[in-house]
Amino acid sequence: MSLFCLVHGSTQNAQGWGLLTPELERRGHRTLTVDLPTNEPQASATRYADVIVQTLDQANYPLRDVVVVAHSASGMFLPLVAAQRPVSHLVFLAAVVPQIGTSILQQIQTNPGMLNLEWVGKNPIEDEVAREFLFHDCAPEVIDWALTTRSLMYAREAMTEICPLKSWPKVNSSYVVCADDRTITPSWSRQVAREQLGVEPIEMAGGHCPYLSRPSALADVLTSEPIVASHSA
Repeated sequence: MSLFCLVHGSTQNAQGWGLLTPELERRGHRTLTVDLPTNEPQASATRYADVIVQTLDQANYPLRDVVVVAHSASGMFLPLVAAQRPVSHLVFLAAVVPQIGTSILQQIQTNPGMLNLEWVGKNPIEDEVAREFLFHDCAPEVIDWALTTRSLMYAREAMTEICPLKSWPKVNSSYVVCADDRTITPSWSRQVAREQLGVEPIEMAGGHCPYLSRPSALADVLTSEPIVASHSA
């Protein structure tokens, strides 16, 4: 049994995991969701990572059995968490991946193809934007519910912060690519998985939020090799 620590992205709150958590629990695992602060305009990636670590510490769960899953912008925080607290596995779910010595904003400026240009500058609080770019492959009733889970965290400071790590933490990692992602470009996701994380990307059908559109399929991915096998022995 593993503990899946689920970290929401920059456009939804922790309630957005509501369809995935029962799927993981039915497969015999525990879940923990993190509420990132939405009232701290100056919050850095380090600050958000601290919140995740504090949440894990309060759970008091064996270190070797913790899988931390971060969606979208929260990929910024994953290696910072592993640098503070040993965990068994990191999962970048349709997520950005920080690079030592630079910021996420600098990465985007260097590689504009990292993000779908049609998505850049859009406001996900607008219903039609959310429907088109985030929830386009969800069932109508799921879209209606997902719209109620939107909540923007302050990401500016985190995106402009130079990654403070001196070296990448020694931890197993996986990257889940969503083939029809309309925000983070799938081709970039595949490239960063191979070139930076050194892993073959795990491919899923669908858009940016598979925990909403296909929670059962995502639970199968998260509870299969190599994610759980890396520490199940």
